[in-house]
Amino acid sequence: MSVRIVLDDPHTFYTNLDFISGRIVLNLSNDENISAIVVKLEGESRTVLMRPMNVPNPQLYAQRQRREGVATENHKILYKVAQVFPNQSQGVGGMGQAYTLRAGQHEYPFRMKIPFNNGCMEPQAQQQMGLGGFGLSGLQQMQYRHVKRTLPPSLTGFPGEAEIRYYVKVTVQRPSIFKENRRSAIGFRFMPIEPPRPPKTTNESYARRPFQFTAGLATYAKKSSMFKKKQTPLSDTAPQGEVDARLPSPAILTCNEPLPLRLLVRKLNESPEQVFLMSLQVQLFGQTEVRAMDISRTETSTWVLMSLTGLSLPIGSPSDAVRTESLVDSNLWDRIPLPNTVAPSFHTCNLTRRYELEVRVGLGYGVPGEIQPQTVTLPLRFQVEIFSGIHPPAALLNAIANAPTIPTNASTPNRPTTTPVRPSDPAYPAQLGTPGAPAIDDVPPSYEDAMAEDMTPADGPRREYSGVTDVNAPNMDEKVAAPKYSAQQGSGSGGSSAGGGGPFGAVV
Repeated sequence: MSVRIVLDDPHTFYTNLDFISGRIVLNLSNDENISAIVVKLEGESRTVLMRPMNVPNPQLYAQRQRREGVATENHKILYKVAQVFPNQSQGVGGMGQAYTLRAGQHEYPFRMKIPFNNGCMEPQAQQQMGLGGFGLSGLQQMQYRHVKRTLPPSLTGFPGEAEIRYYVKVTVQRPSIFKENRRSAIGFRFMPIEPPRPPKTTNESYARRPFQFTAGLATYAKKSSMFKKKQTPLSDTAPQGEVDARLPSPAILTCNEPLPLRLLVRKLNESPEQVFLMSLQVQLFGQTEVRAMDISRTETSTWVLMSLTGLSLPIGSPSDAVRTESLVDSNLWDRIPLPNTVAPSFHTCNLTRRYELEVRVGLGYGVPGEIQPQTVTLPLRFQVEIFSGIHPPAALLNAIANAPTIPTNASTPNRPTTTPVRPSDPAYPAQLGTPGAPAIDDVPPSYEDAMAEDMTPADGPRREYSGVTDVNAPNMDEKVAAPKYSAQQGSGSGGSSAGGGGPFGAVV
């Protein structure tokens, strides 16, 4: 006996409201007794963390360390079950029932819809996993702390520590306890629909740094030609000003799209020398908070979006008036998209991904052809949200707009939030997202699964995404030799029983 899954028109990645359809191909070399064939649409968010060895209060961890030195969580963020055999006309498989399938190839179609939100916090789904064949693994879902959020994207890159994977699984249930159930699985990538975007405005989020050159430090200027003899004398007043990096407010970036960035240089004094852009670097920092039971750890990933050095681009003009703002040419970065390995921001039960964008601007001054060796590098950092770029259907946006609003903190509507503000240097104001800086706008409303029943799949372009390099690679349990599901634990929600065809048997 062999069983495999064949998907219809497999996508590069799937998203919310998409239908995953295909067929189960069952090949039998001999006649076989089958109780049921069950297809499952599953998503798992796994985390594994080592418990600390040296802690200030060892009694707090003494009992738990004796039991195990590893903290694990495996959330069934997506769990949908469909029985493809027997169907409604053939009856419902159950205890004591069996059907005899003739030798040959049998095919059973299936079609399942991906919901909006994770399902691990729903009590009915947890009871189904606990009582439907998952045993201890299902009961653990009721012990975890859960949050209801949009399904997170597929994610790897933290071997043996964290991963989010999605599968289509099939289980061929056999009635005899002496014959194990047959299973097969195929993975797929998932990218969520982005939240409703706020209306476009002219507001901008910004990070600002002042700069000031010091006159008289260099005894020579960098010459553009070796045949140039006489150097241009410089004044005693070196340029000073401010650099602004600006993004639309709220600061939202889109996967596989260029940065909507603006760089402005503001002149703050009268100086006959020219300011030059010498270097420009843009980096994206991703902080992934990994949680497992009472242990947490933050992993940092870095993407270098661009790095330009050896520049000598003039900014503005020495004849500009004070407070004049000069815009840096955006052709330096407006054709560079975010890498396809960048996942959108998300928050789920045991994993959270946040992002910061850092722009490092290197400035120099002098006269054309004779730039001083003195350079100033200014780091400008934002807290940003990254959206998937998959726009929700218009009907869904209309349903959200017409839905009644529910306050998030109805019990404590007027409770003030106190955040300690650290004193900052007036020359270096607080950056966006840090204490003392302007707060980021509220998170837009989330989707509800009730709205997804009659919604069509999202249309529009779908960009590349490589959140999981190999969707069918062994999962973390297999890589680290952790306990796996046993044959009885993976028997599915339909259940199985001993015995042959019995009085309820049938030949198909």
